[in-house]
Amino acid sequence: MVADAAAAGHLLLDLEQYTLSRTLPLALLPPDAPVLVPSPLPDMLLLEPEPTKVPTSSRPPSPIIAGPTFDASTLPEPVLQQFHRNLRAVELVLAGATQSSVAEKEGIPRSTLSRLVSRTRERGQIACVPHGSYRRATSLHPAFQECIRRLFGLPTRLTMTAIREHTEMQQVAARLSKETGTPVSLPSYKQVRTAVQHLKLDPDLMAMREGAKSVARPRESAESFVLSIPAPALLTQVDEHTMDLYIVTPDGSTVASRVHAAVLICVKTAAILGAVLALGPLKEEDYMRLVKVSMERKDHLVGINGCEHSWPCFGKPAIIFHDRGKIFTSERARQVLVDRLGIITEQAPPYAPSAKGTVESLFRWMTERFEKRLPNSSYGIHDAETAAQAGGMTLEELERCFYQAIVDDYQRDVDTLRQQRRYLLWEQAVAASGVPQYLGSPDDLKLLLMKAQNRKTPHHGYRVQNGNRLSFQGRWYVCPGLLSRLRGREFDLYYDRRDISVLYIFVEGSYVGEAYCPQLMGGRVSEWEAKAMRQHHEEQAKIAHEQGLPVRARIQDEAKASRCRRSTEIRASEQARQWDRQRGDIHPALVSERLASVQAQITQVVTLADPVPDAEDAHPVPLLPVRMMREE
Repeated sequence: MVADAAAAGHLLLDLEQYTLSRTLPLALLPPDAPVLVPSPLPDMLLLEPEPTKVPTSSRPPSPIIAGPTFDASTLPEPVLQQFHRNLRAVELVLAGATQSSVAEKEGIPRSTLSRLVSRTRERGQIACVPHGSYRRATSLHPAFQECIRRLFGLPTRLTMTAIREHTEMQQVAARLSKETGTPVSLPSYKQVRTAVQHLKLDPDLMAMREGAKSVARPRESAESFVLSIPAPALLTQVDEHTMDLYIVTPDGSTVASRVHAAVLICVKTAAILGAVLALGPLKEEDYMRLVKVSMERKDHLVGINGCEHSWPCFGKPAIIFHDRGKIFTSERARQVLVDRLGIITEQAPPYAPSAKGTVESLFRWMTERFEKRLPNSSYGIHDAETAAQAGGMTLEELERCFYQAIVDDYQRDVDTLRQQRRYLLWEQAVAASGVPQYLGSPDDLKLLLMKAQNRKTPHHGYRVQNGNRLSFQGRWYVCPGLLSRLRGREFDLYYDRRDISVLYIFVEGSYVGEAYCPQLMGGRVSEWEAKAMRQHHEEQAKIAHEQGLPVRARIQDEAKASRCRRSTEIRASEQARQWDRQRGDIHPALVSERLASVQAQITQVVTLADPVPDAEDAHPVPLLPVRMMREE
C-alpha cells in the first residue's frame, strides 16, 4: 500500500529521511488530491572521490584441505583419536609449520607425516583415517581372481588349498602362458588366502556359499522403509494365521475345529488386498486363489457379505514377499504368476519374522479383535470343545463375519505407524501414483484355481463317462451340450475349493465351459463341507447297516424254522400216504370202497361266480403310438 501511494504521489512522508517500520505513522492523500512532485534531479553529476588504497598483507590465506569432509562419528574410539591426531598434524604442516616439529610434537614418524600430507592433498580428509583410503594393488591376474571367485562360490565349500590346486586354476595358468608366450605360475597360497578373505566380505557371495534362501536385509526403521516405497501394491506381504474356531455344516455335522486364514497386505498403506479362509492346511492353490481375489474388484464380495463400507483395495501386486517354503516356487506357479501375470515372488529369510512385520502385526488384531469375540471360539476356555460346539458356525457365516471385520473394522482403523486410516492411505496413494490393474481376460484368472488330477489314471486327463456325465470326487457332473461334444476327448478340470458344485473345463489349454453337480445345487458347498457330509452319510449308513443285522438274523431264523416245520409236515404227510397205500392189504374190498366214498364226500371244490364285464366307456384307455427301435 505504501509503495502504491508513493508511486501515485499521495504519500505524505519522505522516505529519504525516515526508515519505514511498523511504528512509523503514515498519512495518505485522497485519490482525487493533486499529485506530490518529488524533488528535481541535479543538473550535473559530481565525480566520486578515488577510494583509498589499503596496503595488502603479505601473509597468505589459511590453507584449506581439498576434498570432501569426512564424518568421524562413525569410527570407534581408538580409531577416532588417531584420526583427530593425524588431521591436526596435517593442518599444522599445511599452515606453515615444519614437518620435523609437528612430528616430534604429535609423536608421528617424519616419513609417515610426509606421506599423510601428500595423500591428504590428493584425497582429502579421508586420508587421515587409518586404512581409510589405503588400497594396495594386487599382483594377482584378473583371470585367477575370477576363477577363485567361481570356485569359492561352489556349494562343496572348497578349502584354500583345494582352490589353489584345482584343475581350473591349472587350466587358467596354461591358457595365460599360451596367450602371453611366457610361463605363468600358479598363485601362491598367500595370494589365494588374501583373495578369499576379500571375498568373505561380500554378503551376497557368502549367502550363496552358505546355501541361504535369500540375502539378509540390512536393518532399518519401519517408518523409513514404508516411506521409501514409491507406489501402492508395489511390495506386498503374504502369510497365514490359524484360529481355533469350530465349523459345522448346515445340517450340524462337524467339519473342522481349526481355521486357516491367509491375507495379502500392501506394505506402503497396510491395506488388505485379499483374504481367504481354508478349513485345512493351506496349499499352493489357496495362495494362488488369494492372488486372484487381490486382483479382482470386490463390490460383489462386499454386497453378498453385508458390509457397510466399500473395499476399494485391489490391483496387481508387483512383488509378493512370502515364506512357507515352496508355496510359490512350483513350475505351475511360476508359469502363471511370473510368466503370465508378471508378478515377482520373493522368499523371506528363515526365522526372521521382522522381515514381514506388516503382515505379522495383523495377526494380533485377528486374535484379539476377531477370533476371541466369536461364539464358536475355544480360546482360553476350560471346556473348549463343548463351548465351541455350542456356538458352531458354518463356513459361509464365518466368511461373512471375517470380511465384515476386514472392511468395516480393520480398514477403517487408524494405523499407528502411518498415522492415518488405512483406507484413506490407500486412496491417497492411488491418487498420487496410481496402482497397476489386471487388464487381461477374466477367464485367465481361472488358471489360479486348483487343477484337478486324475488319480485313477495320472498320465491321462478326465473323460466323459456314462453318456454325457462326468465323475469327479465320487459325484456326477453334467453339462449336456458341452460334455456330449467332448465325448472321447481328454480335458483338464479347474475348481475352487470354496465351491465344488462348479467345475471349469479346459481342452488343450483353452477354457471351454463349466460342468455342474446336481447333488450340490441347493447352495454353495466347499470341498471340506462336502467331505464332512460324505463322512457323515457313510457313518449313518454304517449305523443303519449295523441296526439291520439283527433283523436279517431274525428273518433267517424264522425262515429256517419254517423250513424245518415244513419238512416235518411233508414227512408226516408222506408217512400218512404210505399208510393209506397199505389199506388194501389191511381192509377187505368192501371196506376200502366205503372209505373212498366217504373221502370223496369230504372233499369240496370252491367255485367262483361268473365274471361280469364293465361297460366299454367306463375306463377309456389311450393308445400310444409305437415306435420301432432301430436295431443295433
